[in-house]
Amino acid sequence: MSRLFEKLGSDEMAIGVWLKSGPSWVSTIARGGFDFVRPDMMFSAMDWRELDHINQAAKVAGLTCWLRVPANPWLAGTGQMQVTVDVARAFSLGVPIVGVSVSSAAQVRACVEVSKDWHRSGAGEYPDSNESFKAMNAKSADMAVFVPHIEARTAIDEIDEILDIDGLRIIMIAMTDFSQALGYPFQYDHPEVWKAVDGIVEKAHARGIVVAANSGYDFKTPDQIQQRIQRMYQHGIRICLMQGADTLLENSAKALLTNVRESLG
Repeated sequence: MSRLFEKLGSDEMAIGVWLKSGPSWVSTIARGGFDFVRPDMMFSAMDWRELDHINQAAKVAGLTCWLRVPANPWLAGTGQMQVTVDVARAFSLGVPIVGVSVSSAAQVRACVEVSKDWHRSGAGEYPDSNESFKAMNAKSADMAVFVPHIEARTAIDEIDEILDIDGLRIIMIAMTDFSQALGYPFQYDHPEVWKAVDGIVEKAHARGIVVAANSGYDFKTPDQIQQRIQRMYQHGIRICLMQGADTLLENSAKALLTNVRESLG
C-alpha cells in the first residue's frame, strides 16, 4: 500500500505536489516526505513515455502516482468523452489514481466504469486463463481509482448527481477555478466558497467519499501553507494537493535569495 492510501486509512491528511515534468523529481519529492505526486498532462508538455517513467519511479519510492489527463471542462462540452480514452490508457499503464477536470456527471459515470476495466497490459498484467482473468477483475480497489476534479460551473451544478455515482471514492475540489466559478476568484477563504466546500464535504462523507482539494496559489510561505492546510483539515478535507514542485522551489528560492542579497548589502 502506498503512502496516500496509508494516510487515508488512518484518517490523516495526505499531502502531495504537482509535477509538470521530470521523473528525477520523484525521489526528491519522496525524500521530502510527501505522500503522492500528481503529474499533470493537462497543462504541460508531458508525454506518455515521461508519465510512464514518473509512475515507475513513484512505485519504487513508495509514492502514490495521481495523474491528471488533458481535458477542457469549460469549452469542450458536457458530453465530450475523449477523456475516457486517456483515462483507460493511464490505468492500463498501472497508474493507480487518474483524475479529470470534468464538466458533467455523465463524464464521471463513464470514467468510473473505465476504472473497473481489466486492461492493464502496460503494467505487465496479461490474463492467460479464465482464472487469471477473474483475478484481474477482482484486483484491489486501490489499483484503479478515478477522481473527478470539480472546477467548472457545470460540474458544480451537477455535484449531487456526481456524488451519487456508485463506485466513486475520492472527489477533488480545484480551489482556484472553483472559487472563480462561484464568483469569488482567488478568494479561497470567502465565506461563500467555504459554504460550497462544506456542502460538498458533508454530502461526500455521508456517502463514504474522501474529499481532496488543492491549497491554492496565494499561500507561499511555510507558515501560510501550514495554516492553510490546517484549515482544510478542519473543514473535512483529507487530501491536500500543494502547488507544483517548481512553484515551491520558486517561492523558497525567492525568499532565500532576498535574504542572501540583503545580507550582502
